[in-house]
Amino acid sequence: MKKSFLVLAIATLGLLGGCGKNDDKAVATGEKKEVKEITLSIWEGTGEEYLMEINSLPEVYSKVNPNVKLKIEKIPGTDYDTAMKIRNTAQKLPDIFAVRNKHMYTYKDSVIDLNDLSATKLNIFAEAYKINGKTIGLPMYGFNEFVYYRKSIFKELGLDIPQTWEEFLNVVKVLGETGNYIPLAIGGKDLWTTYPYGQFLPYLVKGGDDVLNKMGDMKNPFVEGTPVYEGYKKTNELFQLNPAGDNPLGYGWSQETNMFLSKKAAMMAVGQWYYKDYMKEAPEEDKKDLGLFLMPVRDNKDEKFRYFVTGEVFLAIPQTAKNKEEAKEFLNWFFGSDYYKEYINHMQVLPAVANVEVKDSPFIEVLDKVENKEAVYQIPGYEKFTKVKNATHYDQNQLSQDLLSKVNFDDLMKEWGEKWEEAWNNLIGG
Repeated sequence: MKKSFLVLAIATLGLLGGCGKNDDKAVATGEKKEVKEITLSIWEGTGEEYLMEINSLPEVYSKVNPNVKLKIEKIPGTDYDTAMKIRNTAQKLPDIFAVRNKHMYTYKDSVIDLNDLSATKLNIFAEAYKINGKTIGLPMYGFNEFVYYRKSIFKELGLDIPQTWEEFLNVVKVLGETGNYIPLAIGGKDLWTTYPYGQFLPYLVKGGDDVLNKMGDMKNPFVEGTPVYEGYKKTNELFQLNPAGDNPLGYGWSQETNMFLSKKAAMMAVGQWYYKDYMKEAPEEDKKDLGLFLMPVRDNKDEKFRYFVTGEVFLAIPQTAKNKEEAKEFLNWFFGSDYYKEYINHMQVLPAVANVEVKDSPFIEVLDKVENKEAVYQIPGYEKFTKVKNATHYDQNQLSQDLLSKVNFDDLMKEWGEKWEEAWNNLIGG
């Protein structure tokens, strides 16, 4: 049985000073102004401990807007998507609900357009994630992907932070030649652990912006010169160096992290969400030994340093919401409030609002050191891509795992080019 935790804010009754004659009459006669109730649904892992306990958002908002009672519903991450899908079908979505990046297209016709909100104008990620000019939801924050590395190993071998793809490959080679360390731990037994490579490199090569929707427009995106091909080519170049050891499909995520924690592996690539886990598990001396850098995909230093940004936890208002205006008012307040700044600092993520300072952030420190950088947003695939993807069962992580197991690169590109072209002709091109 799914457990949902509801936090209720006690709405302050009474009226603010400076109201009109009708409101004065209400005070005199003891009438109560109607209190509206709005529900915000989120999944676990989005900072619910801060929103619900450390600095209760419902309590804070009750003081800002006493005529609105805010409820927060927290649903386990594994159950959330199914729960929202069922509610959407039944037209019983909450007033505000969080949408994952990858599911935005699913809800494009079920939510209202947020283009006119002041919060939308504040949100620096909103424009990049519009669908057909419509703001589906407002991301609460963004995050990056990093290479985590052990400083002491780099110092021992005289290795510098790589600035180009060739330099990164050279770091892997040097680490491998010592025989003392796994250069780059990848728990390939768990399919998802390969995502920083085949899933993200096609975005980061030249021309990779919005790569999934470019795939949807292409008869064959697996030919030389396309960002898909070039991204997988770099993935293959890396995997040919045996960066994860001789049997990368023989261990999974837990072993990957253990190898890095025990200093058997010099590097691992993963999102910034892992940082808190590392700091919880590592002994004090190893906490100081942790370094971070952005994976360099560019071929030379004259090119822009393209790095990955994912906007996430998109707050949306369904067409069926009972209290749309109150939901809009809340979003406008939230993104412009001091509370939002405090929430972002608790989460240690990229703020979705400009000029929000994140204090003592190791991630911002890394970003600030990179010159000539260019953000690349993880834009999900829409209608055309989704149709062909579903027909072919295309899975970026599966292709990464195939390359990790040393499947022939040319054969793999040829196979997928033929699959894609056949499905594309049937579904898109006619």
